[in-house]
Amino acid sequence: MKKILDHYYKHIRPYRFLWGWAKDRVNKMRCNLRAEEWRAKRFFGAKLDICGGRNPFDPKEFLNVDIIDLPQVDIVFDITGRFPIADGVIAEIISIATLEHLRKPCVHRVLNEFFRVLSPGARLRVSTPDIEAIAKSVLEGGDPDVLNQHMFGKFKGDQTEDYDVHRWMYTANQMIGALRAIGFCDAKKIPMDIGMHDPKYTYLITAKKP
Repeated sequence: MKKILDHYYKHIRPYRFLWGWAKDRVNKMRCNLRAEEWRAKRFFGAKLDICGGRNPFDPKEFLNVDIIDLPQVDIVFDITGRFPIADGVIAEIISIATLEHLRKPCVHRVLNEFFRVLSPGARLRVSTPDIEAIAKSVLEGGDPDVLNQHMFGKFKGDQTEDYDVHRWMYTANQMIGALRAIGFCDAKKIPMDIGMHDPKYTYLITAKKP
């Protein structure tokens, strides 16, 4: 069987890109359809994954929002402006490894937009690199490659390079304070249980809209 596969693979290999293209097209069609279904409902009860990009958090449960129209993205818009969503309709928001890519004033605008679109009682989860943990690891002689990636961002591709650079990071306490100042309640740091980033160098904060 292996010999048969090896024989045919050399003929198929030059056309592997077609599989990737077809898969991306199917994903994009599925995302577009899902977005249209939620637009028809004016996003009442929708859950947002903020800038999930190539690796959305939970595509079956969350709508992936991003500025780049990647195949896995459901809704395309710039989160630093006003969200194209009405007040108080979103059931939950998760923001993983996103806010550190923005300057401080932009982060505050985004957090205010989170508050505006969330419905009363809805949950927000925010995860960003932990600048305190990174600084401590620098002093302790941590791996420079790992630390540089968490401090400055990871290169993912030319298409998104301008957005992949890290521009500002909060300590966990600063983020909690910012959320409380906006009006969120029950803001607190919780264990990193989302399984997408190294818990040594990132924190996870949860809060609710009253």
